[in-house]
Amino acid sequence: MKKYLIFTLSLLMFFFLTAIIPGFTQRVYSVKIGDYVLNIDTQKYRGKTIYMWQFWPEEEQSSIPGIRSGKQVREEFEKITGAKVQIVYTTWENYRPKLSAAILSGSGADVVYIGAGEKPTWMMKKMLIPLNKYINFKDQNLWKAVGFRESTLKFFTWRGQVYAVTNIYNDNVFPYVLYYNKEKFEMNGLPDPLELYKQGKWTWDAFFSIGSKLTQDTNGDGKIDQWAYATWAVVQPFLYTNDVEIVRYIAGKPVFAMDSPKAYRAFQAIYDMDSKYKMRPADWWNDPQGRFQKGITCMDYWGPWELTGMRQALGKKLGIVPFPKGPDAKKKSADMADDGAWAIASSSKDPELSALWLLYMLMPTDKEKEAIVKNQIEKVGGKENYDLLLDAATRAQIDPISGIPGFWDLLNQIDYANPAKSIKALKPKFQSAIDAILEGLK
Repeated sequence: MKKYLIFTLSLLMFFFLTAIIPGFTQRVYSVKIGDYVLNIDTQKYRGKTIYMWQFWPEEEQSSIPGIRSGKQVREEFEKITGAKVQIVYTTWENYRPKLSAAILSGSGADVVYIGAGEKPTWMMKKMLIPLNKYINFKDQNLWKAVGFRESTLKFFTWRGQVYAVTNIYNDNVFPYVLYYNKEKFEMNGLPDPLELYKQGKWTWDAFFSIGSKLTQDTNGDGKIDQWAYATWAVVQPFLYTNDVEIVRYIAGKPVFAMDSPKAYRAFQAIYDMDSKYKMRPADWWNDPQGRFQKGITCMDYWGPWELTGMRQALGKKLGIVPFPKGPDAKKKSADMADDGAWAIASSSKDPELSALWLLYMLMPTDKEKEAIVKNQIEKVGGKENYDLLLDAATRAQIDPISGIPGFWDLLNQIDYANPAKSIKALKPKFQSAIDAILEGLK
């Protein structure tokens, strides 16, 4: 009787384990996405723990029906592998110093979310691990399965090695865009920027010509109460859309490259936007998104994360288009790209498991991809806009300035009215700011 009871309990335990742990009776658990198959060893990582750092709370429930939340994806991975993925959440203000301290201490950080500010210092300090050893970036089926975002991989490639990745299946795949109020344009008999863009006529000259007509006194009291444009991203769009190279990497080291006629024309354009065309309010930095949504300004250049809020505020009046191109531009567009990406810290005790989790986390199912794309199309106002923005994303650029301490302060010292003379005078200081990074790494 006792032996029978033990046998029965053992049998029940076996069925319990096979029910709650995928792959308990199989060595390899396979996940097929498109033509790619991710094979996961169900025994190798049991009992191990990796730490994933981010500055937002873990997603409990997806906002898109039929899509697994971040928590659900993590729990699935934990059941398959028997490993634990511990989320380390800290606020944005404390994120970078705490994460940096954890990596340098040699423990407590595996998969980490980074931005442009970590390049090149974290690579040069060997705080991040090159991903090429664990991820086969030459596998085209893997590229399609994950949907690697090319601009991100390109930016975070250093000395031939990829250090950070993300995918296209989130709103941040779109570049920064110029939001505009269609109603304001129609009321003033002005051409639609999107139509100009399609015709190859959306240039700085067109932007300034239209903008000069949108700054108005709308109630006749003698005071300007409507402005054409405002944004927090003042400098970068003019630099990128005129093919300005800010920093050039030579043998993996950054070198100041902004002393050029293209850059002079970009800063002169910003000066003309205010002095000649009167497009911005004097306090342009004061809540540009809120002002645009209230109709106080007619255009705002900002990130894709604002799409939902902008659509809710303006509805069918909302227009979106890439930033206009400058006189030296050879590309159709060159907007700013979101810089967020996932990397593996050098403090990781198990980079192989970390890379496996990274792929699993960034690999939605085929049905989920369809739902995500459908949701993105709705947010941007239709398939045509979606295709246009995805095309623009292929030319988008990640801002390298934040990775160089002191660089922004020097940019603010440039005299926009005399940019050539000013940049030449500041050039040694710009290079010194770059050299300070290299000196600190010796």
